[in-house]
Amino acid sequence: MPGYPRIHKNKYHILWFCFFFAGLSLLWGCKTSHEAERKTDPKTSFNEFLAKYEKTFDPSEFNINPDSIKQEAKRLYEALDASKLVSVAPPETIPGFRVQVLFTPDIEQANLSRDTLSYLFPEDWTYVVYDAPYYKVRVGNYPDRTSANITVRKLVSFGYSDAWIVPDKIIKNPPQRLPEIDIIPDKQPEQKR
Repeated sequence: MPGYPRIHKNKYHILWFCFFFAGLSLLWGCKTSHEAERKTDPKTSFNEFLAKYEKTFDPSEFNINPDSIKQEAKRLYEALDASKLVSVAPPETIPGFRVQVLFTPDIEQANLSRDTLSYLFPEDWTYVVYDAPYYKVRVGNYPDRTSANITVRKLVSFGYSDAWIVPDKIIKNPPQRLPEIDIIPDKQPEQKR
């Protein structure tokens, strides 16, 4: 085999060439510390940053009328104080009806649907019932089917076409729902462009 030593010798040349090329590329990618420092941005001190921020800050954009906050807080506290006057008795359950809106194995979807329905129907209670492995989202405490049917029609108009009436144990005299506590200022700050 006269050609074998030559092929074997060429393999070593290829191997040495690969090592040389890898070493060259490694050295080419490395930089000295002087070059690395030169290309980075100089760090600003905290005081310089603070001075720059204070120049652009305008506190008048965040002025909120204190009277509107006081009125809103007074309204909310009156509602909360009125709820303290009601004696809390254990709820009495009776046979009745609820409107089932969703039947899903996903708790996130059930909670999202419950929150949406609580917003759409602030006067009714919404429930998530867990019946392994599914979650059922239901609305209301209706003693008869006709009052539940009104809610079904409203739900269909909101896009919940799969809503249906189900028999369930309902709370006879459910407590009133407390208002959501959100204080929204009268004037929003203007956005700078």
